[in-house]
Amino acid sequence: MSTQPGSNPTIPGKSIVVDLPKHTIIVLDDGQAVRTIDDFSTGRQGHLTPLIAHGQIDPKRRYRMHYSSLYQDAEGKPAAMPYALFFSGACAFHAGDPDLESHGCIHLSMKDAEWLFDWAGKDQVALQILGPNPHLVGYGKSGPKVDNA
Repeated sequence: MSTQPGSNPTIPGKSIVVDLPKHTIIVLDDGQAVRTIDDFSTGRQGHLTPLIAHGQIDPKRRYRMHYSSLYQDAEGKPAAMPYALFFSGACAFHAGDPDLESHGCIHLSMKDAEWLFDWAGKDQVALQILGPNPHLVGYGKSGPKVDNA
């Protein structure tokens, strides 16, 4: 898979490229960009979203509604993860607050999460998450300098 998102007709099938430094998600069908998402959040310091060179969305771990077995919501209940598409261990794309950093997941707006979930369906979906992670170079989601000490 190309490391440059955009148009590339040589890439067969469905794929997602998350570019952490540029803060963009490019969704591709047969190498053609079908959607760009820039309203999302990723893992916070200590819980960074993993970088993945040649991965995929787990074909057996796609849930319209999933509840975390690791994390709880403000009421102490298992945290809801609507439209979850898992890609690495406990990390998934799912609906969540795009302005709230996660424990490694990629939080999308409800609209984008539902769209991505429906688009992926049961199909094989290749995945790249490109770095470096902004937290490791001193920048968070919006780009301003943050103190990582």
